[in-house]
Amino acid sequence: MIRLTIVRHGETYNNRDFVVQGQDPTQGRLTEKGLRQADLLGRALRDTPFDIVYSSTLERCAVTLGKILEHRTGTRTLPLVFANELKEVNLGVLQGRPHTEWKASIAGDPMAWRPQGGESWLDLQVRVMDYVRRTILPGGQREILVVAHGGVNRSMLSAVTGLTMGQTWQGAGVGTPQENTCVNTIEFDGEGRLAACTANNTLHLAAEFPEAGAGQRWIVGEQRWELLNGKATGSREFIPVG
Repeated sequence: MIRLTIVRHGETYNNRDFVVQGQDPTQGRLTEKGLRQADLLGRALRDTPFDIVYSSTLERCAVTLGKILEHRTGTRTLPLVFANELKEVNLGVLQGRPHTEWKASIAGDPMAWRPQGGESWLDLQVRVMDYVRRTILPGGQREILVVAHGGVNRSMLSAVTGLTMGQTWQGAGVGTPQENTCVNTIEFDGEGRLAACTANNTLHLAAEFPEAGAGQRWIVGEQRWELLNGKATGSREFIPVG
């Protein structure tokens, strides 16, 4: 059995203000709320026996990872791998621009469209899944933590469930919302088949943030998502369609 625990970084000023951050290394600093979210995430994961961590190289993920490591129990350190392949989608000239400008620029298929100097969501998925299949899964570790981004996480959830990237942007229970510091899990059996999958769990935030929820789980035999507490979290997200 291999289990991937995949988390999104804490809230950034760009998230809060609906500004594109993408891969711009000067964008994406965590807010005070984002730092608190990361701290609560670290407390929730403190006893999970991870074998290794793979993280995006962007600051918002590195800071979130730091909070996770700060709360680890025991004396053993974790191998850390920072990978450019796990960066968020490159949105080129639109990085630093309002979401409204990004949305208005999209032409044709939103998942295949590329901004000037950037990549499409489908490009992102190819990049991410090539790294997962060539490096992460064959590495021999069984309990793996991945600290990444909304688009990166959707790429993995799409690939294992068979949903298209476009479908992952739909609402909770149909798509795969990715709230800040949400926890997703993907489990493979000994034959490499999908055994279990959950998405967008933010219950670690519930004591301080009332919008938190248990997220959803994938019903493997029925090829659909089931809301775990009947609460459709994630409906406020920007949807890059239309």
